[in-house]
Amino acid sequence: MSSAILQTLRQNGSAMRKFTPTLFRTMSTVTPTITPTPIIVSPPASSEVPIVPNNEVVSQLVNTLMRDGKKARAQRLVSDSMKHLTKKLGAETDAYAVLLESIETASPLLKLSSTKKGSKVVHVPTALRDRQRRRRAIVWMLDAAKKRGEKSFEERFAAEVFDVSQGTSLVLQKKQQVHKQALANRANAQVSYNTQR
Repeated sequence: MSSAILQTLRQNGSAMRKFTPTLFRTMSTVTPTITPTPIIVSPPASSEVPIVPNNEVVSQLVNTLMRDGKKARAQRLVSDSMKHLTKKLGAETDAYAVLLESIETASPLLKLSSTKKGSKVVHVPTALRDRQRRRRAIVWMLDAAKKRGEKSFEERFAAEVFDVSQGTSLVLQKKQQVHKQALANRANAQVSYNTQR
């Protein structure tokens, strides 16, 4: 059956190639010319992705802020909060430099983890890596910004970054408290003093 279909297609195809239509128009008929109009498509203003510097610390902040995979929204929040921070600081200072400095200032050196020795619960101070330090500082700053009284998140976060840069934030007190507890429990630190082997 399929061979019969192929044969008819071949015959029709060869017949179609042989057919050439003739023009019945005369030279007096005028064909209208249509000029194509250019279509300019501009994206809507809401889809613009704000410019956030390609920095490891800023990208970690954006990823910490991001909810439900909406990275552009998190970038917009960071960009808008840096605009508010620029208004507070003045136009001559870079808001992102102040952000990086405040995250570095608020980042703790140690963490306290609880373990059991016998029947006692012992707090063991442990050193943090750079990314862990920044993560703790960012989370602390975001939590402190949630407790502030400003209306929008951008204003609250900008005010918190400003307070950390000025040294008046509760985040710095939290960092000092963690360092005091780590210093008090330094006897429980698991440090090997014999490094020669």
